Amino acid sequence: MTPAARFGRPVALALVVLCAVLFVAGVLLGAASARPEPVLSTLTDPWTEEGLRASAGEVSLPWLQGYFLILQCLPAAAGLAAALLLLRGADSWFRCYAAVILALFGTMNGAIPGVIDSELGGWFGNAVGALPGLAWVSLFPLMYVFPDGRVRPRWARWALAGWVALLPYFALVSWLGFDPTGPAQTLPAIPLFGSAAYAAVYRYRNISSPEQRAQTRGVVAALLLWFGYVLVILQTPVLDLLREVSGRGLATSVVTYLVSYVIVALIPASVAVGILRYRLYDVDVWVNRTLVYGVLAGVVAVAYALVTVAGTWWWRDNELIGPMALAVLLGVGFQPVRSRAQRAVDRFVYGRRKEPYAVLTDLGRQLESVLPPDQVLEMLARQVCVALKLSYAAATLTGSSVVASWPPGQPVPSLGRREVFPLCWQEQRLGGLLVVTAPGDDLTAADRELLAGLARQAGAAIQAATLNDDLRRSRERILAAREDERRRLQRDLHDGLGPTLASLYQRVDVARSMIEKDPGAAEKLLAAVGEQTRLVIDEIRALVRALHPPELELGLAAAIEASASHLPNLAGVEVDAGTLPVLPSAVETAAYRIAIEALTNAARHASATRAAVGLAASDRELILTVVDDGHGIPAGAPAGTGLRSMRERADELGGSCEVTADPGGGTRVTAVLPLREGEA
Repeated sequence: MTPAARFGRPVALALVVLCAVLFVAGVLLGAASARPEPVLSTLTDPWTEEGLRASAGEVSLPWLQGYFLILQCLPAAAGLAAALLLLRGADSWFRCYAAVILALFGTMNGAIPGVIDSELGGWFGNAVGALPGLAWVSLFPLMYVFPDGRVRPRWARWALAGWVALLPYFALVSWLGFDPTGPAQTLPAIPLFGSAAYAAVYRYRNISSPEQRAQTRGVVAALLLWFGYVLVILQTPVLDLLREVSGRGLATSVVTYLVSYVIVALIPASVAVGILRYRLYDVDVWVNRTLVYGVLAGVVAVAYALVTVAGTWWWRDNELIGPMALAVLLGVGFQPVRSRAQRAVDRFVYGRRKEPYAVLTDLGRQLESVLPPDQVLEMLARQVCVALKLSYAAATLTGSSVVASWPPGQPVPSLGRREVFPLCWQEQRLGGLLVVTAPGDDLTAADRELLAGLARQAGAAIQAATLNDDLRRSRERILAAREDERRRLQRDLHDGLGPTLASLYQRVDVARSMIEKDPGAAEKLLAAVGEQTRLVIDEIRALVRALHPPELELGLAAAIEASASHLPNLAGVEVDAGTLPVLPSAVETAAYRIAIEALTNAARHASATRAAVGLAASDRELILTVVDDGHGIPAGAPAGTGLRSMRERADELGGSCEVTADPGGGTRVTAVLPLREGEA
């Protein structure tokens, strides 16, 4: 804490308390006053007490007085709450300055100083009566330094000097007898108000970081709303209606000042929202209660206004029925309203952390449809960040560069606490969920349990999505392989058998024409045709064998033994199959092809003389091993066509094939083939 903050915090706290005391005193004086001073201090000239009584008609003046006092409480509650939040742990002059300004603006910008001046008079009353001008003049320079305390842009220092001179200028103009609403007072103020609005927009667009923009967005919006309200009042007939001393003018004032005080309350409230929602100054969670009871105070104000209107029309002759009805209404509705307000405030401050089952249900509902893994990650990050009001959330997959973050495209914040929750499925880690809380917002044990539950639910969804993608890719591979096989058969039939059969037909036709003229030549030609026909038959058998080995009709183990017996150099091949279940045709064919290819490579390239083939099946997969006694594969040797072919056949079924050096010498081929059809 800086020395300025160490000295300034007690001073600022004392000034905030002084504002609160003055406000409470003014409310009590206004409520006890025999004159409707709170109403007259709020209304514009030329309203007087006589005009007010004549315009009110059947409306009770005490009710109007209570209504306008409640209007004063709206900005006062917002300003004092924001000031106390800023002073809690204040460590800079800016926070102390902002707290005093918000408290002064919230409590002294309305009719309360006028009530104190009217009731007490003297130098004290006059001093308090001048505070509304000081409140407004002090508020807008805040726009040059919010939210980090630095004056931006640089020329704003001259604007600050203008704001300091504005209040003495107003006093001088008023002393000289100029109209308070005339050009002499309004024209010098317009450039200053415009410069404050420009400074806020300039800082927002050109200087503020994304986090600071989120913090100041509400403040800028509240100020722009206030400027719009002032323009509407000044440029429309509403101002004339406010000055009209009549029942219509009073009704217009009642509605217009309600809107005015709500907008004015939004200015300090927007600062409080920036503090609460974005943890601008690391405020503790005790502000939750402040918001709840602030909402309840607003409900009481609305109920008071409704009972005021009802009492005016229905209970004109009995002044006790209105307060009794208000007490009964508040007694019956307080607890339901408090419960709803508590839930709404909890959602605003903490998100849906106190509704874990609802959050889990919502995520499960969104994950009901099978989505790609990247969309599951994006949905998880968004749901976690929005539901729990976190600064940042990102989900990743193990072994993948895919990162789904929320807000999208935002880098990981440098401030705040980071925690990672694993995305698992059956003890298998699929990825991770990174969450970053705002500064001052730590996760509780219940929050961590909720995030762990969300991660587990998302892990199951990611696994389902991954399996669905694997199945889709497997089907695509099967379709592609089938189309490749069809094209190969078409090419072999068109380029091989087709021309050969056409040639046979032509040669037979030539031999038939030569039988009578040259029988010997015809016989030689027919013998050549017969030899060519035998070759065609062998080619057809090769095509059939490529589609499905006929040896598999004997069974997988017997087919491997039969085919291995024709391989050169292999003196013996042992096949250990045990008892195999009925295998899917695709698995059986792939296992046969991989085994024969491995034995062929051992005989041709490794100079092996003996080999052993093992077949073992479980409920989920078939494991094939081929071990030979050859010299093995040299280290660093590139994979040939045979090795690539074995791996491709295993990959087509979603399995694997590994070729390693056997500890006893030679080469070991291990293929794992899933029994997907068998499982179905």
